[in-house]
Amino acid sequence: MSKRKKLGIAPSPAVVAESFQRAAQDLHEVMKKGPPVAPEADNAPEGFTREKIVCNRGPTYEFWGKLLGEYSTNPKRDRSKWTELRLWETPSGQWVAESAGCSDEPGHVDIADAAVIRGPVVLVDRQTLEDFQQKTPQTLSMEFQAMEFWGWSSPAKALAKRLGWNLLINVE
Repeated sequence: MSKRKKLGIAPSPAVVAESFQRAAQDLHEVMKKGPPVAPEADNAPEGFTREKIVCNRGPTYEFWGKLLGEYSTNPKRDRSKWTELRLWETPSGQWVAESAGCSDEPGHVDIADAAVIRGPVVLVDRQTLEDFQQKTPQTLSMEFQAMEFWGWSSPAKALAKRLGWNLLINVE
């Protein structure tokens, strides 16, 4: 143990600065390389392609995906602004819902967003005592989670219809 540590003397500002600079350089190298990729990432699961969604106001999503469906409000590409929705399935059965506000107008940028839907969600805040007694929890299906993400918009309803989803809620 060094004499400085034994006596409780702090290192000089130059030593601290050099240590921080080394740590920043190490972090910069790690960031340049990106997150570690699983060894099997080079072997595409059958029917899946490598996808990347760069969100304007959120993280970038990278995944193996199979396109379940898509919808565009501009299928003929004759408008300058339009919306595109896509729904992907991953090899693990999760879904990635994608929404893009697109524009060909000068100075406008496309706005992209995405959400991962991992499976049905139990709605604890909507449970009643009877639900718990009968062990019939209310759940929010993956389809309803996608619709919530897309804001129940007209394009979302059109994609849901194309996918054959039943969005009916029976109320007793």
